[in-house]
Amino acid sequence: MSYANRGKALQILVEHTNNVYKHKGWAVVDEIPIPITITEDNGRYIKGYKKNKSTVDYVGIAHGRGIAFDAKSTQINTSFPLANVHEHQVEYLKKFKDQGGIAFFLIEFEKLKEFYFVPITFFQHYWEAAKEGGRKSIPYKDIQFNCNRIKTERGVALDYLTHCN
Repeated sequence: MSYANRGKALQILVEHTNNVYKHKGWAVVDEIPIPITITEDNGRYIKGYKKNKSTVDYVGIAHGRGIAFDAKSTQINTSFPLANVHEHQVEYLKKFKDQGGIAFFLIEFEKLKEFYFVPITFFQHYWEAAKEGGRKSIPYKDIQFNCNRIKTERGVALDYLTHCN
């Protein structure tokens, strides 16, 4: 899989999950498209650039609570590199949580075939420590012991809603 397509399999799984949630009436969660400015359109090819920073990958609502999250994938087995995340994503999720929403990262350890629900409050501890010279990743063991593993349950591929409470 090329660098450009990293995380594509995860994106497909999350989209399938969100479609099942909609169908069952449990949640409405949509992918947020990246804003693009088109500079040239000759009818066959389009050229453009990213207009500005996006927020996060997914935003929605479940049972009256707002949900916002970003899905991240890593091929590293021992830790999750913080370099995979952008400052504006952390800030958006923090503000979303401060307003009473459910904010998290859905992190895939691709080679381990494991997915985790990583709340923004847990993530922020490592993010802030890294900004002050600490380690630049979250150890896999810390995620494994402190965050909920997302499994296939209730007929849903990545049933993250079971952890949204």
